[in-house]
Amino acid sequence: MAIKMFFTILAVLSFLFGIGFVLAPDQVLANYGIEHSPALALLGRLFGGALLALGVILWLARDFREEAAVRAVLVSTLVGGVVNLVVAIVGTLAGTTNALGWSTVLIYLLAAVGSGYFLMERTSRLSHP
Repeated sequence: MAIKMFFTILAVLSFLFGIGFVLAPDQVLANYGIEHSPALALLGRLFGGALLALGVILWLARDFREEAAVRAVLVSTLVGGVVNLVVAIVGTLAGTTNALGWSTVLIYLLAAVGSGYFLMERTSRLSHP
């Protein structure tokens, strides 16, 4: 898979979930078995805004040519992917979400593994001319 496709996939996922959380946080959370509350709706909308920002960054990064800029996006995506992967696993195992929580685990696993792969691939290429 090319890095442009990787960024595109993550951007589209970020846009889709971001729009869902901003416009209908109660419905999105209900899909995961999480009960409605005004506080969770607020947090869901804030999370959706962050996902939309991430989607824009990833979408624009598809066309980055400067190695430092691509690396910055990959490192950020790796950090976020690993942290959110751990949080999603713990939450799903604890029963905070229903079985659909495993789809979230898979998305963050894709982000973390893909970012790590492209970081190692690019670092290897730069260090071995």
